[in-house]
This record gives sequence, C-alpha cells and structure tokens, in this order.
Amino acid sequence: MKRISVLLFVFLWSTNSPAALPPKYQNANDLDVIVGFIKKHEKVITTLKSIDFEKFTVYFAEDCKAVFARKEIYRPSGWVGPADPLEFKFSTCDLD
Repeated sequence: MKRISVLLFVFLWSTNSPAALPPKYQNANDLDVIVGFIKKHEKVITTLKSIDFEKFTVYFAEDCKAVFARKEIYRPSGWVGPADPLEFKFSTCDLD
C-alpha cells in the first residue's frame, strides 16, 4: 500500500509541475515577435540590414536599431517554466 501511495504521489506531482520550454520552441516564439515587429513597421522592413538574435536587436536604415528584451514578470521562487515573453523596448530611430 505504501508503494502505491508513493507512486501515486510521484505521478500527481510530476503532472502538475511546470516545465521549461525547449529551446527550439522558445526561439521560435522569440523569432515570431521580432519578425512581427519588422512586418508591422514599413521603415524597418524596407531598410532592414540584419537581425542579431543573440542580442535581440534588429538593425535597419543607417545606424538604426530596435532592441528587444524579456518582459519582466514576477514568478514565485523555484518557478521552472518558459522564459518571459520577448517585447520591444526601444529604437534609436523613428519607426514611422
């Protein structure tokens, strides 16, 4: 009986624990945010130079960049889950 209780506890605990998003899915989500931003701003898409995925930065026009960062969301201690969503932070040039 004790063995069944332990197995039941492990099963229920494992099904309720949050899990981190695998890198390929996290990267796909981040890329969707960046590409969506590029498509939304005509100046950016028409003068696009490069995307630095490591720095979450889009380079466009002459020496312009749009910088993205993780949105800070409070998580309880010990949280193991997906990274906070990526969001646009600022641009060094006018976007219109």
